[in-house]
Amino acid sequence: MTNAPAALNQPAATIVSRRHERLGLSYLEAGESGPPLVMLHGWGAFKELWWSALADLGRDHRCFALDFPGHGDSLFGGHGTIARLAEAVAAFCDDAGLGPVTLFGHSMGGSVAAELALRRPDLVRRLVLVDAAVDAHLMPAFSRTYLLPTFGWAALRISQAIGRLFSPLGRRVPHAHGGGWLRPWLRRSAYLASFDAFSLHQILASLFTSEAGERLAQLVVPTLVLTGQLDSLVPPANSRRLAARIPGARYVVIPAALHNPMDERPRAFVRAVRRFLAES
Repeated sequence: MTNAPAALNQPAATIVSRRHERLGLSYLEAGESGPPLVMLHGWGAFKELWWSALADLGRDHRCFALDFPGHGDSLFGGHGTIARLAEAVAAFCDDAGLGPVTLFGHSMGGSVAAELALRRPDLVRRLVLVDAAVDAHLMPAFSRTYLLPTFGWAALRISQAIGRLFSPLGRRVPHAHGGGWLRPWLRRSAYLASFDAFSLHQILASLFTSEAGERLAQLVVPTLVLTGQLDSLVPPANSRRLAARIPGARYVVIPAALHNPMDERPRAFVRAVRRFLAES
């Protein structure tokens, strides 16, 4: 059980950027002792989305936030499917001797986290699924805009061009910005603009063909399903349905958050996670 009151009296954890050379993965690490937490971001996102969570949870946990292949500073390396991304995360954990871990998955990272937990139950102690795009075919139709055969590719490149336009502002937003909507959006747009469009497109296509389906009933680890109250990409109804399909899963709504509650409402997010870690 996590000793949350004692941890909250400690200074924020130092966050260090590292690289796993063999796997070509960049990651952030925080905390020197305690149970391991591994955090996976969503499509088109980046490891720094977990910054505030790392600084807080790293007080009493060993925390790792990875850049997925094709994102941030991680090499794509042909990891163009959800299954291949899950394999990359498993290899990272095995190399670092981290198992079993509490595995966080946000958006697409939630699909990867669920897939990994199903494939490697020995590796996952607990699951935290945040606005998770598990069974992405159930998401609203607009979420597939970038995959449309007529103008999807152009829409993706236009989004990246807009991100480049705002990059001078977005790159100035500190990682520990305190939450909100505008500054996190500017920062996300700046990062998206720098990623390879081909890799992003290939991974997104895999997300929408990957299904957990009835296999979710096989997840027997303690699971927390978190959702942003105002998320339109993975609406709360989707997350509520996901929680109902995982035996014993808890469902929590983060008020006034959109699709990235760890970045938009970091204090509320960490409170919910700490309650789960202390009780599970």
